[in-house]
Amino acid sequence: MHQLMDEEKFLEKYSINEKEFKDTGIVWGDLESIFNDYTSCRGLLEYTGRTIAEILREHPDAHTVRMRIKDPEHLIEKLIRKRINNSGFSFSIDDYKSKITDLIGLRVLHLYKDQAINLDKMIRNYWELEETVTIYIRQGDIEDDEKAQLEADEKFNVKKHSAGYRSWHYLIKSRLTKELTLAEIQVRTIFEEGWSEIDHQLRYPYYVGDQILTNQLLVLNRLAGSADVVNSIKETLERFKELDHEKLKLNDKIEELREEIRSLNLKEKNSESLLTLVDNIENLHPYIRSSTAINQLSKSLKIAKELGDDNFMKKVTGAVGYTSIL
Repeated sequence: MHQLMDEEKFLEKYSINEKEFKDTGIVWGDLESIFNDYTSCRGLLEYTGRTIAEILREHPDAHTVRMRIKDPEHLIEKLIRKRINNSGFSFSIDDYKSKITDLIGLRVLHLYKDQAINLDKMIRNYWELEETVTIYIRQGDIEDDEKAQLEADEKFNVKKHSAGYRSWHYLIKSRLTKELTLAEIQVRTIFEEGWSEIDHQLRYPYYVGDQILTNQLLVLNRLAGSADVVNSIKETLERFKELDHEKLKLNDKIEELREEIRSLNLKEKNSESLLTLVDNIENLHPYIRSSTAINQLSKSLKIAKELGDDNFMKKVTGAVGYTSIL
């Protein structure tokens, strides 16, 4: 079994200040015990993570799903840093798995921003949540009223990330065995993944306070946010497709109405007036919800058949709101 390196080498490798470590009161032998325990159970964590990943891959909006199990040395480093940053943080061999919640980490990448809510529904359907879902946003991403709407039913906790991360974070509960296992799922667009990968490699854990690096990374963040505008382009294209489809249906309906008017035993003047009314509606359909007007006109034509007198024109034009044509 792989053993944890000695204390001096470990602190040097991970740039941990020796005095700060000593001040924590952590016993190195306790870290060695945790290291060995975690190493022995990584196989089960790996299997659990792969199972969760396979389920997530079934969703049509999941472009890519990645899974990783935390490296044993990185677990020890994280325990040390959390104690250094928070003297009240405690852990032991019995509870470290619940204190470090990203031993199993998954990332679900999708193409468009609006697909995140679809993935959210799937995750909630399959797993119980350990905590409220956190949505990290960049300053200016959403309006205050949209933020309030997301938080209204207490399903989400919206936070502005200081580094500009945009991501949906889930902490789920899994029970492939009797032991409860936590797994962290992050959902984000492909563009945001590229930005966060570069940011994490350059910044953490050794250059967190470097202001020059921070400013340069924020430029990259803005570029990633601009790239996500493709979501708006997608919505526009989809709307064009809907309008084209609606136009085809309206054209068919309008032609049916013309044929129906021609089949009526009407005076020539009245027939021409009705056909003119249909032409006017056809010309206006890019600007109004013409399907409603067409349906109303169709009903009025049935009334006209039943009346068979000169009153039908007033009823037809009144039904569609075109009384000025008379």
